[in-house]
Amino acid sequence: MLIYRGNQAMDPALPKDMPTNSRFIATGYDLAHNERKGTWVACQPDGNGITFCRVTDAHGIVIFQGDYVPVRDSRSVADGGAQNGSASSTLKWVQGPFEGAPVPMIPMSDGSWLVPLTDRDALVDRWNRNPDEWQKLMTHE
Repeated sequence: MLIYRGNQAMDPALPKDMPTNSRFIATGYDLAHNERKGTWVACQPDGNGITFCRVTDAHGIVIFQGDYVPVRDSRSVADGGAQNGSASSTLKWVQGPFEGAPVPMIPMSDGSWLVPLTDRDALVDRWNRNPDEWQKLMTHE
């Protein structure tokens, strides 16, 4: 039996290792458990232009974590008007040159994007050489 609460699925509970200001970004629904599927995102600026971010699945399993910086400039989350680490409805995943695997780009409330510090220069170089890839990322939800 499936019980709906106000015709909406509930967000999963905040994982115990995530800060209270974490933001849940829904990616779908788990009808069997009547909850949204998605990721939890939390970011904490260090005051020196670097922001530590952690991305987990809906139940707290760490998907990715590390130091992040803005894609286009050197502002940190504290300088860039971020709200609870993320304010968009979606993460974007890109092939990380350093990791050799997909890494999350984290959207900020001011419209900017954070990327892993280890990948930033290579990603910016790649997007400067291929601006169509950047445009596609920014227009595709």
